[in-house]
Amino acid sequence: MNYNDFKTYFADAEVTEDKVIIKDRLHDTIEFLATKMPFDMLKEITAVDSGNGETEIIYHMYSDDGNEDLFVSTTVREEAETITDIFKSAIADENEIYDLFGVKFNGNENLKRIYMPEDWEGFPLRKDYVETDERLAWNNDSHNV
Repeated sequence: MNYNDFKTYFADAEVTEDKVIIKDRLHDTIEFLATKMPFDMLKEITAVDSGNGETEIIYHMYSDDGNEDLFVSTTVREEAETITDIFKSAIADENEIYDLFGVKFNGNENLKRIYMPEDWEGFPLRKDYVETDERLAWNNDSHNV
């Protein structure tokens, strides 16, 4: 894939054959890839807690035209820009990341917990999460037979 046009608009991005690492302008980056380049499908969004208060969010995009995958990675503290106006399918993934990692997606009008109860405290996939809730007692090694 020729990324010359992309690098003109996003000069600070790190670009390899199948990965783009950005520091900011998430929405602009995803919109450019979806409309000006052939990455017209969002396969998934996932996240990884780095353990230092930051969460890496990875967008897996696909070009049906070029039969290519592209991963867009950005690191955030507590908030990220929504891309639900570009890809409606992002709603579920953004909700999952919010529910399990605590990242709020600004502009997502339907952001809510989808796995954990509404009154649940904390975000279970963060490295700083401590299981103190009695509802998790079944997961404690002392209860195993």
